[in-house]
Amino acid sequence: MAKFARTATVIAAVTMVISLSACSSGNTVGSTGSENAPNGALAWSFPTQDVSIWNAQLKLMEPMVSEAGYELLTDSPNFNVTTQVSDWESWVARGDVKAIGGFPADASSMTAVTAQAASAGIPVIGYAGKWDGVDHAVLISNYDAGMQVGQAAGEWINQTYGGQSVRVATMSDTTAQLGQDQLAGLKAGLAASGAKAEISQLEAKTRNDGYSQAQSQLVAHPDTVVWLGIGSDMVLGARQALIDSGVPANDPKHYVSATDADSEALDLIASGNDMWRTSFAWNAQDLAEANVKQLLAAANGSLSGDIEVGVAQVTKDNVDDFRNN
Repeated sequence: MAKFARTATVIAAVTMVISLSACSSGNTVGSTGSENAPNGALAWSFPTQDVSIWNAQLKLMEPMVSEAGYELLTDSPNFNVTTQVSDWESWVARGDVKAIGGFPADASSMTAVTAQAASAGIPVIGYAGKWDGVDHAVLISNYDAGMQVGQAAGEWINQTYGGQSVRVATMSDTTAQLGQDQLAGLKAGLAASGAKAEISQLEAKTRNDGYSQAQSQLVAHPDTVVWLGIGSDMVLGARQALIDSGVPANDPKHYVSATDADSEALDLIASGNDMWRTSFAWNAQDLAEANVKQLLAAANGSLSGDIEVGVAQVTKDNVDDFRNN
């Protein structure tokens, strides 16, 4: 099984979700209904709809897909691999799905259903990487994103602590290639900055993970002053654990950041008075447009290559550019 490409990712909006009878967790997001979709359906799958950047993309994709004459199908398997596979099998069996895309909770588990789709003449688009049977994708510069976050943190360490060594906690899900790539980037960025950092590597996916991992980290290493993650949720959890431990939200000696910025993180950055000073994030509009462009090209038989979407730095001066996340 081909591994996710190194340049592959990794994200709270409210979505109208209507259950599909043919799919265990399959839903239509703002669906126009098949009667108003003369070209059939396009499907897009994320491991959950509880990650804000993924949820935001689905909201933005629906009107684009509808305008092109298709129905948008999506699901929310909550990181359950069996459920996600079942959802894709249901989409293949529908008979009106022209293309499927998304990010699998476990790429190796999607090989068989990807082959089923190919046999049915349904092209599959990867998000954040590729696996066996997938030739084209929307690629996200995971390593570069992590490196930018790490380098910015290292520069802050140099400015704040000079030549003093500080404890840095990194938060990532290394069961996925994107988590491995972003973590490698975080470490490389810290190293490139020249900052003296003792790194504690923590595993996290959710806000609750971030909170509990931070609590344990603060018991073991109460001197941890920098917290870096591959998603807003986990870092927001760590930030709350810091505050609950007695660290002021605007403490000038603490720093949190991520390769992400949801609405809550944006508000903190916009305040200009919080330990969350900056992020490097993907713009949901850019990602949604790339997803739809690939789906339409696949459905029309004109798919010819990958699309790569990079991150930009979020500061208090440009947060509004990321509000659609």
